[in-house]
Amino acid sequence: MSFLFDGSVFKLNSYPQSETGGHKIGRLVFDLPGEKVNKLGKDVLIEFTRFLDLFEASLRSSRPESKYEALVLVSGKEGNFIAGADIELILAAKNEQDAFELSRSGQKLLDRWEDLPLPKVCAVNGAALGGGCEFSLASSAIVMSNSSTAKIGVPEVMLGVIPGMGGCVRMPRKIGLASSLDLILTGRTLNGERAVKMGLVEACLPKENFEAHVVQWTVRNLEKLKKGDRLAKEPKLAGMGGPVGALMEKTPVGRMVVFKKAREGVMSKSKGHYPAPLEALDVLQESGASYGPKLSGTDRTHALEREAKGFGKCASTQVSKNLIKLFFLTEAVKKSKGVPEYKGVEKKIDSIGVLGAGVMGGGIAQLGADKAFRVRMKDLNLQSLTLGMQAASKIFSKQVRSKRISKREYLQKLNLISPTLEYEGFRGVDFVVEAIVENMDIKKKALQELETKVTDSCVIASNTSSLSISEMQKALTKPDRFGGMHFFNPVAKMPLIEVIRGEKTSDETVVAIYQLAKKMGKTPIVVKDAPGFLVNRLLGPYLNEGVWMVSEGVSIEKLDAALLNFGMPMGPMELIDEVGVDVAEKVAHILHEGLGDRMKPAPLNAALLKEGKLGKKSGAGLYVYEADGKGKRFDESVYDVLGVKPDKSKHDAQAEWVDRCILTMVNEASRCLEEKIVDSAQEVDLGMIMGTGFPPFRGGLLRHADTIGLKEVVVRLKKFEVQFGKRFEPAAILVKLAEEGKTFYEAFA
Repeated sequence: MSFLFDGSVFKLNSYPQSETGGHKIGRLVFDLPGEKVNKLGKDVLIEFTRFLDLFEASLRSSRPESKYEALVLVSGKEGNFIAGADIELILAAKNEQDAFELSRSGQKLLDRWEDLPLPKVCAVNGAALGGGCEFSLASSAIVMSNSSTAKIGVPEVMLGVIPGMGGCVRMPRKIGLASSLDLILTGRTLNGERAVKMGLVEACLPKENFEAHVVQWTVRNLEKLKKGDRLAKEPKLAGMGGPVGALMEKTPVGRMVVFKKAREGVMSKSKGHYPAPLEALDVLQESGASYGPKLSGTDRTHALEREAKGFGKCASTQVSKNLIKLFFLTEAVKKSKGVPEYKGVEKKIDSIGVLGAGVMGGGIAQLGADKAFRVRMKDLNLQSLTLGMQAASKIFSKQVRSKRISKREYLQKLNLISPTLEYEGFRGVDFVVEAIVENMDIKKKALQELETKVTDSCVIASNTSSLSISEMQKALTKPDRFGGMHFFNPVAKMPLIEVIRGEKTSDETVVAIYQLAKKMGKTPIVVKDAPGFLVNRLLGPYLNEGVWMVSEGVSIEKLDAALLNFGMPMGPMELIDEVGVDVAEKVAHILHEGLGDRMKPAPLNAALLKEGKLGKKSGAGLYVYEADGKGKRFDESVYDVLGVKPDKSKHDAQAEWVDRCILTMVNEASRCLEEKIVDSAQEVDLGMIMGTGFPPFRGGLLRHADTIGLKEVVVRLKKFEVQFGKRFEPAAILVKLAEEGKTFYEAFA
């Protein structure tokens, strides 16, 4: 095949004119060698510059072979278009100026692409994210496939930055201000159908023979493309909707209202901890972002320079560095099998059994069905099965209401779950998750029975939050095929799964559970079998210290507010209500029994239990909850139940409260590393962020400790030990690291 441009990344040739109705359409292929996805790295941008130089020169020549009527940009990667810019480039930017220049260099290249005097069509048959979306926006048209892998968006805020290759300038002009804010401020992505409805892409075509469909679409619309006619659906602008009378976006007062509402929404969700969404608002407002024709000349330059300035400002923050490092942690999970250097055969899992229905079992069944697994769900009575099916149906129904799935897909997914009172069908499943009551004797008995109802090759896992996997293995004849698979509640929302390795759990079983967790869309970490595993062991001191402080007279509301301001999704007292006062008390005693006096439970929860106040599920605990479950209020009478009185003299010590809650977790995490509960500081941070919502902008529990400095952490813990007792005694390994001047990430990489 003759290539008119033949680089290592980009190759340009022509479609046969028999396929284009005699028109000369160029086929530009982007295929980054040695990578699974296309990304805009330094070498790619250098080669793209060379391509533009040669192509612009060819357009100026009189040679017939250079007279293209249009270009179609396609990817050489299956399931990927352009994943975005190489994130290493952002991380490598040493300061605001470096990041500004990085942004401007990318912008200038896309300006040149946009300015080529012929139609350019992006054929998106995979992910077009970040820089990939911005590349597409600089084109004449975007055509997506209806493949489930095809998605488009600008998720840069998830990395603590804003779109920096023209997204803040070009997107509003194509889909309007309000829709652009929706995408830029949230980082959410769209499939082809949704992108067409929003007006972001021109067409959504069948994934089968997609490229041929794109060429046909281009030929059909060639004259309109040449004239610059709008082919995308007109966006629904704020106000009256449509291109006419969009009052909110086309008048200064209306635009001020749009920005004001957007800023209020950002502050409500982020509490100002994340600079990127706020900077994006400033950029769009100051660059005059609006719906209409593409910018050119000095107007475009000024708008893009403001975007680059905002990009540089965000990329130089510690928040961005932390979020990028977190991104790399999650990417490492995608590449891992759960067991280092595992060479064995991975078990193929197509069908799942769930032993135990109810809300938790129903949630696990729903998750399996959502990912196209056939699911058998068993319980002892119809009432429990009904509850499990209702739990699954409720989640799917919510997806229908949010238009993530259609009613037809809802029925198809729900029909993948087969409820049963017997073990019928369990011999045909590849994997069983036990999700019955949290009682060791009952679990052992159920597992013994289950083992006789499945094949010898079936992997079995227990969804336990605190009970010993090694102890359960004693009830099984094949303990090697059994491990823990701890889902967090609610299953549909919480991204973490702890994969617990018991004393006799085989590598093959660990890999099977780990890989299944990823196929379910979750983030797994492998954890040694020990009291509380990892997350509950670290969360226990957080909750317990909160109760100790309330017993000393600290205000429940002010304590929770202090931790919310720190960035936690919930304060310790509200979280106790959320998990259930009874559950929190049970886990507290398990940790105390397994780990000693530093985990001694504070005494107040027992008073709540005596009054039947179990938290949110009973309508009252430390707070009182509305009947619809959507609101809560504080009732001062709870202090009478607890037998304590708030001490106003303590209400200004909020920094101390935060340290007491957070540093006690740091202390326990250091012991977990020493005991090899997990192998690395990265896994601790991933577990705490994904399992408890520890603020991602702080990089994780241990990165936060490293930022403070371990010497300072030890100093503060020793101060608390003098004031409040031995539970704050710094762990020996923490003291050692502090004395050596090391960080957690240096010592436990």
